[in-house]
Amino acid sequence: MVRWAFVCVLVVVGGWLGAVQLASSAAYGDLAAQPSLPALLHEVNPRLWRPLVGDARARAAAAVHDGDLPEAERLLAGLPGDAESADLRGRLAQARGDRNAALADYVRAGDVVRAQRLIDALAIGDRVRALGEQQKLVAVLLNDPNAAEVTGEAWWRLGQLQAAEGYRHRPHDRGHGRIGRAKYWREAEESYERALALAPNEETYLLAAAYQSLANGDIVKAQRFYARAAAVVPNSADAFAGLAWTAAAARECAAARTSLVRARTLRGAAPNSGGARDPVDDPLVGPALRRCLT
Repeated sequence: MVRWAFVCVLVVVGGWLGAVQLASSAAYGDLAAQPSLPALLHEVNPRLWRPLVGDARARAAAAVHDGDLPEAERLLAGLPGDAESADLRGRLAQARGDRNAALADYVRAGDVVRAQRLIDALAIGDRVRALGEQQKLVAVLLNDPNAAEVTGEAWWRLGQLQAAEGYRHRPHDRGHGRIGRAKYWREAEESYERALALAPNEETYLLAAAYQSLANGDIVKAQRFYARAAAVVPNSADAFAGLAWTAAAARECAAARTSLVRARTLRGAAPNSGGARDPVDDPLVGPALRRCLT
């Protein structure tokens, strides 16, 4: 009799724990696996289990997920300033339409996906401020030894912003314009190289570093980056276009023409390449290549 009673207790406890586990999944908004019982419970009544499971952070996350912003704010007020809480505060701020506060919290939390999305949107109207936020994001990621992959992309995106800001300063301007372009482009080159230090064979980073080196007048470094890109991705039309540019810049016109033919052949064979600009039409490095064809 005692044995059967013990078995019944185990069954009841096991069932209760299972229900708690399911409810906990729902409270966290973990609805990725659908259809599932947690998803169904959450859909029927999102607040059904919330008071019984999870800590304040879990309940705050569920409140943000459900759109219960006053409850989320109340719960977040008592949480510390750690990264996970900062991320939740960012989600709350974004749900309220406060993108500035959301971005600050996402950067503080090192939430690359959400922060990068807002930085990219900000760059459309205020590139200088976006540049500053990107630098803050990189600084946060540098403190995370497990974030090497996303840190590389963050450096690359920083380089893109720096290069774009450099274009805003015209090289023929006297004084500040000339200095501004040189400064931003030098910083862009350094950012791309920091990205490559974390991912040496990433074609996107190699092409960016190569083009920026060439724009900065370092033909040897640019040629090295383009050659590595061609070795990593042998069918890269952009890598061979770059080799044509560097050869033309070095006044090696025969090599430039050979690489140009290869680039055009690869580009013609690639799907959806009809809108790509021909290497000779690049406004910055195309003129030298065009001279090799005359």
